This record gives sequence, structure tokens and C-alpha cells, in this order.
Amino acid sequence: MLTAYGATDTTGNPLDKPKLVQGDMQSTSDTIFYNTRTQKGLTKSTYLQQGEMYVYANTIKKINDNTIFAWRGRFTTCNLDTPHFAFRTRKMKMISNKIGVSGPASPEFEGVPVPLGIPFGIYPLNRGRHSGFLPPQFASSEQFGLGLEGLGFYKVLSDNFDATVRSNIYSYGGWYLNLASRYLKRYKYNGSLNLSVQNTKILNSGGYTKEEFTKSKTFMINWSHSRDTKARPGSSFSANVNAGSTKFNRFVSNNSLQNFQNSLSSSINYTKDWGGKYNLSVSANHSQNGNLGLVNLNLPTASFNVLTIYPFQRKEAIGTPKWYEKLGIGYTGNFQNQISFYDSAFSIRRVLDTAQYGATHVIPITLSLPQMGAIQLAPNVSYEERWYGQKIIRSWNEDRKKV
Repeated sequence: MLTAYGATDTTGNPLDKPKLVQGDMQSTSDTIFYNTRTQKGLTKSTYLQQGEMYVYANTIKKINDNTIFAWRGRFTTCNLDTPHFAFRTRKMKMISNKIGVSGPASPEFEGVPVPLGIPFGIYPLNRGRHSGFLPPQFASSEQFGLGLEGLGFYKVLSDNFDATVRSNIYSYGGWYLNLASRYLKRYKYNGSLNLSVQNTKILNSGGYTKEEFTKSKTFMINWSHSRDTKARPGSSFSANVNAGSTKFNRFVSNNSLQNFQNSLSSSINYTKDWGGKYNLSVSANHSQNGNLGLVNLNLPTASFNVLTIYPFQRKEAIGTPKWYEKLGIGYTGNFQNQISFYDSAFSIRRVLDTAQYGATHVIPITLSLPQMGAIQLAPNVSYEERWYGQKIIRSWNEDRKKV
């Protein structure tokens, strides 16, 4: 039997406490009783760390290498002496690197208990990525009131995909909900998606309006995606999307940098090359001014190019090439559609009415004639055609003598 007590100086003040380390489990106690033969033990006033979980208990009983029981304990993932948050319970069982379970538990924030409780608790202790609840933290704001921020859940969906849901709740009635997801497949693609919705209710403390609160509902979408060049040689795809309500950033709580961000922009690009003979480029772009509420879209912008080809050139050149074999023809085509509207007056019909689209086609023809002494002729001609989505009809008014 091994027994250890904390050392004290001549005045009775503690100098140091006994520590016990086994694998990734570390504990510091006032008193340790440990049977080296049966691997069982009992500790008092123990501070224990298991992975990312911190437990402080009046009494801890170890019954085998993997299992311990705690009596009157506090557990948290915060490593401070007075943690930002914690759960208190009378009984708790922990299985090393697997799970912790408890009976009824009540939360506390910075040592202050909250008059709420849960009938039981299940706390994963797995190493590495694992699903679980995300604890909130208290927040206080003159505009939003008292609140809980960051309460959520993290879910590992696969080795390549995970998702996080977080929420904020405020005493004035406002709330915020965010869904964030990340995905990655090596040598294929990677990206992230963020969807946010907030129902804002802000106290009008300045007395500028008759209403006691200002209410609004806003949203935001953030999407980032890139494809590895090895996934599909000859083509590429990337996206960086930031779009949403123009007032969203203005109402985000406790983030002054984001509050003054008044512009948003997005871009999506795709390119394809066919062996250096043809290439295609398609893109979509978006810009948004938060002060004016003006949204501009270039959706889509496309370009298709055919490099110069020589239709009369022989596949197997024999002797001196004929003059017409050097006749080259190329092609460049462009298409663009532009849309502008104010988000405060958004409707599908108005958006379609503001659409301005058109296309251009250019066909260059070149010919390099054989050199005639000191004279070298290289005639070329180019054909260009423009297509417009709108037309203007003008006529002569005989009475007014005006067009």
C-alpha cells in the first residue's frame, strides 16, 4: 500500500501536493492511498486531467486501470483554477479515453451557479476528432442584453466532412444561428461552407425613435472551394462566395471589425483546356455595397477561344508547302450578362428588367505568302459580330421635326 500526503512548512502552509501520472491521466491530490498490487486507489481533494477534460472532486476512487468514480465533482474543459464554465454533480464515472457519465448536473459560470440542470450527462473522452456539445459563455451588451453565446454541437460526419452548429440567445429576444461545415478529400478538393441567420432585437437607448427596440432579420452565406489540379488535369474550378443581407455585419454582436465591413464580393471560376487547341472560361462575380444596398452581378461571363488552325495544311508535309497551306483561321467568342438592383426593392421581375446581356464573335483570318525577293506579304482580315439583348428603335417625327 502506497500512501502520500501533501507537505507543509513549519507554519502549516502547504508546500507541495502528491501527483499521480498514468498514461494521459494526471492528478494532483491532498491525499493518495494506492495499492500497487491491485492497481486500486483512493484520493481526496483531487484535481484530475484526462485528455481535454478537467475534473475536481472531493473523493476519487480508482477501481482498475481504466475506470474511476468521482464524488461531489466539478468537470470542465477550461484549465483555469476558476473555470469560465463547469458542471457540478454528486456522482460521476469516467472510463479512460472513452466516456464520462454523471447523474444530475447543474452548470456554473466563473463559479456562479445557474438555476438550471440536466437529469444526466454523457461526456466523450475520445482522443482526436469526436462529436460533442460546445459550451456557451456569458455575454453582456447594452444593445442586446444578457446572453449565452457559442452554445452548439460539433459533429464528425466522416473522415472528410464535419459540421458545427452554434447559437446565441439574448434576453431582449434576439438570437443568432450558424452552421459551419468543412470538407476535404486529398488530391481532390477542399472547402468550407458557412450559413448564418440572425434575428436582431436591439434596445434604442438614444431615444431617436418611438419604438423601444429595433428589429431585423438578416442572413449571410460564405462558401470557399478549390479543386486540386491533379483531380482533373486540363480543368480547374474555384469559388469564393460572400453574400447576404447588407445589414448583417452591422448587427453582429461583439465584433467591431465586422460591424464596419460595408462591402461584400464573390467570384466563381471554371476553366477548361482541350490540349492547347480550344479553351473555355466561365465565371460569375458579385459585389455588394452595404451603405447603398446596391448589388451588382456579372452572371455569367464566358469566353471560348479556338487557337489558329490551318485547314488546308497537309498532315504529312512533302516538299515545299503550298501558299494556301499557310491560311490560318481562329475564333474568339465572349458572352456577358450584367444585373444591378437594390436589395430593398428586390423582386424577380425587377432583376430581369435590369439584365443587360450581349455577345461578341471575332474570326481572324491570316495568310503568310511566300517571300518575293525583298517583299513579304502577310494579308489578314477579321470578321466581328456583336449581339445585343436590347435594341433601340428611332423614328422621325414629322410634326416635331425630331427623331
